[in-house]
Amino acid sequence: MYFRPFPILTIIAIPALAALIALGVWQSQRAGWKADLIAEFAEAAKVTPLPPEEALCARTPEVGAVIAPPQANGPTLRVFGHDTAGAAGWRLFQTAQLTCGAVLTQTGFEALAIGGPGGVMPEGPKTPIDRFLVEAWPAKPMMAAENAPDRNEWHWFDAPLMATTLSTAPLNAAFILVPLSGTPDFLTRTPPESHIGYAVTWFGMAIAFALIYAVFHARAGRLRFGPAREGASKK
Repeated sequence: MYFRPFPILTIIAIPALAALIALGVWQSQRAGWKADLIAEFAEAAKVTPLPPEEALCARTPEVGAVIAPPQANGPTLRVFGHDTAGAAGWRLFQTAQLTCGAVLTQTGFEALAIGGPGGVMPEGPKTPIDRFLVEAWPAKPMMAAENAPDRNEWHWFDAPLMATTLSTAPLNAAFILVPLSGTPDFLTRTPPESHIGYAVTWFGMAIAFALIYAVFHARAGRLRFGPAREGASKK
Protein backbone atom coordinates (compact mmCIF):
# COMPACT_ATOMS: atom_id res chain seq x y z
CA MET A 1 0.00 0.00 0.00
CA TYR A 2 1.22 3.46 -0.90
CA PHE A 3 -0.27 6.57 0.80
CA ARG A 4 1.00 10.14 0.74
CA PRO A 5 -1.74 12.44 2.14
CA PHE A 6 -2.23 16.08 1.24
CA PRO A 7 -1.23 17.91 4.45
CA ILE A 8 -3.81 20.74 4.48
CA LEU A 9 -6.67 18.52 3.29
CA THR A 10 -5.84 15.93 5.94
CA ILE A 11 -5.71 18.56 8.69
CA ILE A 12 -9.25 19.59 7.70
CA ALA A 13 -10.54 16.06 7.10
CA ILE A 14 -9.52 14.46 10.41
CA PRO A 15 -11.58 16.75 12.73
CA ALA A 16 -14.48 16.74 10.26
CA LEU A 17 -14.55 12.94 10.18
CA ALA A 18 -14.22 12.79 13.97
CA ALA A 19 -17.15 15.21 14.33
CA LEU A 20 -19.39 13.11 12.07
CA ILE A 21 -18.56 9.94 14.01
CA ALA A 22 -19.11 11.73 17.34
CA LEU A 23 -22.54 12.94 16.19
CA GLY A 24 -23.47 9.41 15.18
CA VAL A 25 -22.39 8.03 18.57
CA TRP A 26 -24.27 10.83 20.35
CA GLN A 27 -27.51 10.06 18.51
CA SER A 28 -27.08 6.34 19.25
CA GLN A 29 -26.73 7.16 22.95
CA ARG A 30 -29.79 9.44 22.81
CA ALA A 31 -31.82 6.59 21.30
CA GLY A 32 -31.03 4.41 24.31
CA TRP A 33 -31.66 7.29 26.71
CA LYS A 34 -35.06 8.06 25.15
CA ALA A 35 -36.05 4.37 25.21
CA ASP A 36 -35.18 4.23 28.92
CA LEU A 37 -37.24 7.37 29.60
CA ILE A 38 -40.27 5.91 27.83
CA ALA A 39 -39.94 2.65 29.76
CA GLU A 40 -39.57 4.51 33.07
CA PHE A 41 -42.62 6.65 32.31
CA ALA A 42 -44.69 3.58 31.42
CA GLU A 43 -43.82 2.04 34.79
CA ALA A 44 -44.50 5.26 36.71
CA ALA A 45 -47.90 5.65 35.01
CA LYS A 46 -48.99 2.28 36.43
CA VAL A 47 -48.54 3.46 40.03
CA THR A 48 -51.56 4.91 41.85
CA PRO A 49 -51.31 8.66 41.15
CA LEU A 50 -51.04 11.20 43.96
CA PRO A 51 -53.83 13.75 44.58
CA PRO A 52 -53.10 17.14 42.93
CA GLU A 53 -52.73 18.97 46.27
CA GLU A 54 -50.10 16.51 47.50
CA ALA A 55 -48.26 16.24 44.18
CA LEU A 56 -48.13 19.97 43.42
CA CYS A 57 -48.28 21.83 46.74
CA ALA A 58 -46.93 19.51 49.44
CA ARG A 59 -43.75 18.80 47.47
CA THR A 60 -41.70 20.26 44.64
CA PRO A 61 -43.78 19.61 41.50
CA GLU A 62 -42.11 17.61 38.76
CA VAL A 63 -42.81 18.21 35.09
CA GLY A 64 -43.93 14.88 33.65
CA ALA A 65 -45.44 13.66 36.92
CA VAL A 66 -48.70 11.72 36.69
CA ILE A 67 -51.41 12.82 39.13
CA ALA A 68 -55.04 12.01 39.95
CA PRO A 69 -57.76 14.04 38.18
CA PRO A 70 -58.07 17.53 39.68
CA GLN A 71 -61.35 19.26 40.50
CA ALA A 72 -61.48 21.98 37.84
CA ASN A 73 -64.37 24.41 37.51
CA GLY A 74 -65.28 28.00 36.73
CA PRO A 75 -65.03 29.86 33.39
CA THR A 76 -63.48 28.07 30.42
CA LEU A 77 -60.61 29.39 28.31
CA ARG A 78 -60.33 28.27 24.68
CA VAL A 79 -56.66 27.93 23.74
CA PHE A 80 -55.80 27.02 20.15
CA GLY A 81 -53.84 23.80 19.79
CA HIS A 82 -54.07 20.13 18.81
CA ASP A 83 -55.37 16.97 20.40
CA THR A 84 -53.35 13.77 20.82
CA ALA A 85 -54.37 12.65 17.32
CA GLY A 86 -53.06 15.89 15.79
CA ALA A 87 -56.46 17.44 15.02
CA ALA A 88 -56.56 21.24 15.23
CA GLY A 89 -59.02 22.93 17.53
CA TRP A 90 -59.51 24.64 20.87
CA ARG A 91 -58.14 23.17 24.07
CA LEU A 92 -60.56 23.93 26.89
CA PHE A 93 -59.05 24.99 30.22
CA GLN A 94 -60.56 25.63 33.64
CA THR A 95 -58.83 26.25 36.95
CA ALA A 96 -58.19 23.79 39.75
CA GLN A 97 -58.04 25.72 43.02
CA LEU A 98 -55.11 24.51 45.15
CA THR A 99 -53.32 25.99 48.14
CA CYS A 100 -50.35 26.81 45.89
CA GLY A 101 -52.52 28.75 43.45
CA ALA A 102 -55.03 28.17 40.70
CA VAL A 103 -53.71 25.77 38.07
CA LEU A 104 -54.97 25.74 34.50
CA THR A 105 -56.37 22.29 33.75
CA GLN A 106 -57.43 21.01 30.35
CA THR A 107 -60.98 19.71 30.69
CA GLY A 108 -61.90 19.14 27.06
CA PHE A 109 -61.16 19.72 23.39
CA GLU A 110 -63.27 21.44 20.76
CA ALA A 111 -62.18 20.23 17.33
CA LEU A 112 -62.43 22.52 14.33
CA ALA A 113 -65.06 21.48 11.81
CA ILE A 114 -63.57 19.79 8.74
CA GLY A 115 -64.28 22.05 5.77
CA GLY A 116 -64.91 25.17 7.87
CA PRO A 117 -68.19 26.36 9.40
CA GLY A 118 -70.96 23.84 8.82
CA GLY A 119 -68.47 21.06 8.17
CA VAL A 120 -68.18 17.70 9.86
CA MET A 121 -67.00 17.74 13.48
CA PRO A 122 -64.35 15.06 14.15
CA GLU A 123 -65.24 12.67 16.93
CA GLY A 124 -63.42 13.15 20.21
CA PRO A 125 -61.82 10.45 22.34
CA LYS A 126 -64.24 7.96 23.93
CA THR A 127 -62.04 6.68 26.75
CA PRO A 128 -62.49 8.51 30.10
CA ILE A 129 -59.32 10.10 31.46
CA ASP A 130 -58.37 8.99 34.98
CA ARG A 131 -54.86 10.44 35.07
CA PHE A 132 -53.41 13.87 34.39
CA LEU A 133 -49.91 14.97 33.43
CA VAL A 134 -47.98 17.93 34.82
CA GLU A 135 -46.57 20.03 31.97
CA ALA A 136 -44.42 23.14 32.11
CA TRP A 137 -46.20 26.43 31.43
CA PRO A 138 -46.05 26.77 27.61
CA ALA A 139 -43.80 29.50 26.24
CA LYS A 140 -45.16 32.01 23.74
CA PRO A 141 -44.58 30.76 20.15
CA MET A 142 -42.52 33.10 18.00
CA MET A 143 -45.26 33.60 15.38
CA ALA A 144 -48.25 33.44 17.73
CA ALA A 145 -51.34 35.47 16.87
CA GLU A 146 -52.71 38.03 19.29
CA ASN A 147 -55.02 36.76 21.99
CA ALA A 148 -58.66 37.87 21.82
CA PRO A 149 -60.14 37.63 25.33
CA ASP A 150 -63.40 39.25 24.17
CA ARG A 151 -63.98 36.27 21.85
CA ASN A 152 -62.39 33.81 24.29
CA GLU A 153 -59.77 32.88 21.69
CA TRP A 154 -56.27 32.40 23.04
CA HIS A 155 -53.21 31.57 20.96
CA TRP A 156 -50.63 31.59 23.74
CA PHE A 157 -50.63 31.40 27.52
CA ASP A 158 -50.63 34.99 28.81
CA ALA A 159 -50.67 34.49 32.60
CA PRO A 160 -51.54 38.06 33.72
CA LEU A 161 -54.32 38.50 31.16
CA MET A 162 -55.68 35.00 31.77
CA ALA A 163 -55.76 35.63 35.52
CA THR A 164 -57.67 38.88 34.94
CA THR A 165 -60.12 37.20 32.56
CA LEU A 166 -60.75 34.35 35.01
CA SER A 167 -60.83 36.73 38.00
CA THR A 168 -58.39 34.30 39.61
CA ALA A 169 -55.49 35.33 41.81
CA PRO A 170 -52.95 34.00 42.08
CA LEU A 171 -52.74 31.95 38.88
CA ASN A 172 -49.91 29.42 39.05
CA ALA A 173 -47.90 30.09 35.90
CA ALA A 174 -45.29 27.38 36.55
CA PHE A 175 -47.19 24.50 35.00
CA ILE A 176 -50.50 23.31 33.54
CA LEU A 177 -52.35 20.01 33.85
CA VAL A 178 -53.40 18.00 30.81
CA PRO A 179 -55.19 14.66 30.45
CA LEU A 180 -52.85 11.71 30.09
CA SER A 181 -53.72 9.61 27.07
CA GLY A 182 -50.77 7.46 26.13
CA THR A 183 -47.10 8.43 26.17
CA PRO A 184 -46.77 12.23 26.39
CA ASP A 185 -45.66 14.33 23.46
CA PHE A 186 -42.31 15.34 24.96
CA LEU A 187 -41.28 11.66 24.84
CA THR A 188 -42.79 10.73 21.48
CA ARG A 189 -41.92 13.92 19.56
CA THR A 190 -38.54 12.39 18.70
CA PRO A 191 -38.84 8.64 19.34
CA PRO A 192 -35.82 6.32 19.67
CA GLU A 193 -36.29 5.22 16.06
CA SER A 194 -35.72 8.79 14.88
CA HIS A 195 -32.47 9.02 16.84
CA ILE A 196 -31.34 5.73 15.27
CA GLY A 197 -32.14 7.21 11.87
CA TYR A 198 -30.08 10.31 12.68
CA ALA A 199 -27.20 8.11 13.84
CA VAL A 200 -27.29 6.11 10.61
CA THR A 201 -27.27 9.37 8.66
CA TRP A 202 -24.22 10.72 10.51
CA PHE A 203 -22.33 7.43 10.21
CA GLY A 204 -23.27 7.27 6.51
CA MET A 205 -21.91 10.77 5.98
CA ALA A 206 -18.70 9.77 7.76
CA ILE A 207 -18.28 6.75 5.48
CA ALA A 208 -19.02 8.83 2.38
CA PHE A 209 -16.56 11.50 3.50
CA ALA A 210 -13.84 8.90 4.07
CA LEU A 211 -14.49 7.35 0.62
CA ILE A 212 -14.33 10.75 -1.09
CA TYR A 213 -11.08 11.47 0.73
CA ALA A 214 -9.63 8.13 -0.42
CA VAL A 215 -10.83 8.51 -4.03
CA PHE A 216 -9.41 12.03 -4.21
CA HIS A 217 -5.99 10.76 -3.12
CA ALA A 218 -6.21 7.73 -5.40
CA ARG A 219 -6.94 9.88 -8.47
CA ALA A 220 -4.03 12.14 -7.53
CA GLY A 221 -1.73 9.08 -7.40
CA ARG A 222 -1.19 9.44 -3.67
CA LEU A 223 -3.06 6.29 -2.62
CA ARG A 224 -2.59 2.81 -4.05
CA PHE A 225 -3.29 -0.64 -2.72
CA GLY A 226 -1.10 -3.60 -3.51
CA PRO A 227 2.67 -3.84 -4.01
CA ALA A 228 4.46 -0.55 -4.35
CA ARG A 229 5.64 0.14 -7.89
CA GLU A 230 9.25 0.73 -8.66
CA GLY A 231 10.20 4.37 -8.26
CA ALA A 232 7.06 5.23 -6.29
CA SER A 233 9.11 6.26 -3.27
CA LYS A 234 10.87 8.89 -5.40
CA LYS A 235 7.71 10.76 -6.29
